[in-house]
Amino acid sequence: MKGLLLTFLVGCGEVILDYPLPQELYDWNCYDFQDFTEVKVATETCDDQVKFIVAELHLDDGRIQKTNLKKPAVIDCYWEESFFLADEVCMNVEGVALTAWAE
Repeated sequence: MKGLLLTFLVGCGEVILDYPLPQELYDWNCYDFQDFTEVKVATETCDDQVKFIVAELHLDDGRIQKTNLKKPAVIDCYWEESFFLADEVCMNVEGVALTAWAE
């Protein structure tokens, strides 16, 4: 079944590949508030081949959370998203990794 799906996707002419982004190409900041912690992630790319960008938040206990970065309509090349944490603080965040998915 997986082979059939892959053949179908390749046959469509749109093959989407993942590209891990080096840390120099994105920013992330962590903010502790009284009731929650926010981790903001942002990057800029105007490459039309980039279909979406996935952010991975790595916590010190080994857990990983993922989300897609969004592109606001006003700033076309800017991608951003926030993670909201209820039970962790910035000291629990080991880091963030981004992967771009492009044609």
